[in-house]
Amino acid sequence: MDLTSPPDTPPRLWTLRLELPLVRRVLRLGVWVMLAVITQFFVNAADTFMVGRLEAKTATASQAALGLGMPLFWGVGGFFAAVSFGTQALVARRYAAGDHRAAGAVLWNALWIALAAGLLGGALGHALVDPAMGYFAEASEAQRRLGADYTRIRMLGIPGMVLTFAYKAFYDGIGRTYVHLWAALAMNLFNIGLNYLLIFGSAPLGIPALELRGAGIASVTSTYLGLLIIAAVSLRRADRRRFRAYRPANFDPAAAARIVRLMLPSGSATVILMGGFLLFMRFVGMLDAGSGANTYTAAAKAIMDTAALCFMPLLAFGTATATCVSQSLGAGKPNLAARYGWEAVRLGIYAMGAVMAAMLLWPEPILAFWAPNDPAVATEGANALRTVAVSLPLMVVGLVLSQALYGAGANLFVMLVELTLHVGVLVPASYLFGPVLGGGLEGVFAAAALYIALLGAVMGWKFATGSWRRIRL
Repeated sequence: MDLTSPPDTPPRLWTLRLELPLVRRVLRLGVWVMLAVITQFFVNAADTFMVGRLEAKTATASQAALGLGMPLFWGVGGFFAAVSFGTQALVARRYAAGDHRAAGAVLWNALWIALAAGLLGGALGHALVDPAMGYFAEASEAQRRLGADYTRIRMLGIPGMVLTFAYKAFYDGIGRTYVHLWAALAMNLFNIGLNYLLIFGSAPLGIPALELRGAGIASVTSTYLGLLIIAAVSLRRADRRRFRAYRPANFDPAAAARIVRLMLPSGSATVILMGGFLLFMRFVGMLDAGSGANTYTAAAKAIMDTAALCFMPLLAFGTATATCVSQSLGAGKPNLAARYGWEAVRLGIYAMGAVMAAMLLWPEPILAFWAPNDPAVATEGANALRTVAVSLPLMVVGLVLSQALYGAGANLFVMLVELTLHVGVLVPASYLFGPVLGGGLEGVFAAAALYIALLGAVMGWKFATGSWRRIRL
């Protein structure tokens, strides 16, 4: 199904009806990305889920540690993995223009950038673990110690993650979004099995119970398995002949510079996002400080994992939309690009309706899924999860259209918006509404809901102006 074959007619903004030909195209790409992203999510969520089955006190402290470890890992790794944004945008435009070898050349340049960036990111991340945990771990000493051990291990996986994202961006850009799904499925299945063995141990196999450290080792190992699979796909004869990616002559300083130019603002947006979450979790930790229970911090981690089951699919459809937008612009059809963006938003809002209802009606059973051995976690987090639920429609707008703007090349704008909203809204409001005014966990997540609402409003305004149509890559 050709993404650029529909006519270049202007978008319909104020309608409830879906434009089904475009929706089918977004779904065709997005369902594979969604399945892959959800599968990738479970590589990380499996850590939360399985350590939650440990003895109650250990489980809660380990989940509190993950609440800091994962944002720190993604803050460092996500900055360098942002090589994917420039790679996908450039590949999609060249592919839509019919220049397959130019698309392959983008991959070659992206892989060299990813290799250098991944090695640098792994070393930098390892150096940041101890000072970062010393500053952000407010809940307890157990949170700091466990978080440092886990995150130090996860940083070893950054080179593999960055290279995998470069390959993923290439295949997403040419519309073969299912390729990353198969790699992600293999990663997830392997990670679940290895997680179980390393977290809980196996006496017959002589494997000790490593608890949270075991979860980190399993996640890193599965990351490199995924890299091997997706790299093997690129080495198949058909792809090598069609794209001619693995040729030293493909190295192009100008193309590499364009990838880095798009990478820097996108990666900076990720750092800003994760830095905001780390400060957010530090303020939550202040609610736990002195009690040694880690209850609020573990509840916040459970809420964030639940919310991730919403925003991960949205990011997936945003990635598919970015491909549609990029290819439409590459084919000289800016109105079609705009229609893809708005149809993806409408589809996302409709899909989130049932999810929002479930979160409003059954918050405690949902949170108990993550923390079954400590009932206080679900009790303390229920109202905060309801607060997140009401922000879901604007979460759709913000996440889908920010990805669409990445596809158009408006990376700097997205970064500046993230910076402004994190520094000006999320961080100060979560501190004010939570520890200062005594709003507790509900107050902290009210600040998160305000941030989501403003993100949706600004991204919707930017996409509606159409200024992104004139960006040249």
